[in-house]
Amino acid sequence: MRPTRRSVFRPCIDLHDGQVKQIVGGTLSDTSPEALKTNFVASQSPGDFARLYRENNLEGGHVIKLGSGNDVAAREALAAWPEGLQIGGGINDQNAKEWLDAGASKVIVTSYLFPRAKFSLEHLQKVSSAVGKDRLVVDVSCRRRGDKWLVAMNKWQDITDMEVSEELGEWVRIPTTYAGGAKDIGDLDLVDKLSGGRVDLTYGRLITTKMPGKVKAYELQSKSKNDLHKQLQELKTELLTLRVQKIAGGSASKLTKINTVRKSIARVLTVINQKARQNLREYYKNKKYLPLDLRAKKTRAIRRRLTKHEASLKTLKQRKKDANFPIRKYAVKA
Repeated sequence: MRPTRRSVFRPCIDLHDGQVKQIVGGTLSDTSPEALKTNFVASQSPGDFARLYRENNLEGGHVIKLGSGNDVAAREALAAWPEGLQIGGGINDQNAKEWLDAGASKVIVTSYLFPRAKFSLEHLQKVSSAVGKDRLVVDVSCRRRGDKWLVAMNKWQDITDMEVSEELGEWVRIPTTYAGGAKDIGDLDLVDKLSGGRVDLTYGRLITTKMPGKVKAYELQSKSKNDLHKQLQELKTELLTLRVQKIAGGSASKLTKINTVRKSIARVLTVINQKARQNLREYYKNKKYLPLDLRAKKTRAIRRRLTKHEASLKTLKQRKKDANFPIRKYAVKA
């Protein structure tokens, strides 16, 4: 008798502007970029997450490029685990083979299959011919419209004419993954129960928030002041949690993270201080005086030493004395 299949979870790396992010659904827009809202921005690189998944043998993870400017980050993740991750975002019949050559195990396609928001069997056949159906994943990301679930494309901005049945998990017979919204391990049990083990589930934010608290200073330099303070608060919260676990008798592996998180907090504070001083230097660049903490430190004696001009000044009495009683000059006769 064939053993009963259980749903498994697949990790997800969502890339936006070259960073790993967890974006609030529906806020990503080409026309209104200021409307973007994020639940989480990871300090770790895509390669760090790929290596974490590789160490734990979490195959079939998704690397999703949300917009332009993510190719370098995506290639970094694929290089960290060749043939271990699937790539999606802007995939078509022209570049699908290129991403497989870059290290992707499969390519994920959505928008290319829906020209003018209508499903095209011809486009599906083209990309299938380019890479083979065994290395092709069709993404049917959905959004609710009324009482229907319709496939959404182009970063969930455009709604297509394809409806997805709520009974998908009951009649599906090919490898299928449900992506988005998973908050804890209980959701995986729910998906397993509803689909009979035929549908898998991706986790994105849950994994990114559990990444080790180690940060690198050079990665922090490109972040804004608000992002730095947000990350600082997250690290402080994580440190507080670890200290509570220490008192409660937590595992040794978690306790060793305290030192890592403390160093990460110090790095973030250092970068915040560096950026503040750099901004002050720009402000006082052409000013006559500098704040004391921006002046050269040197030594206490040097700071109090007279300048050449101050040392050359003489009192009125001394000037008169020098004029009336100049230094006598003698000549020695041989």
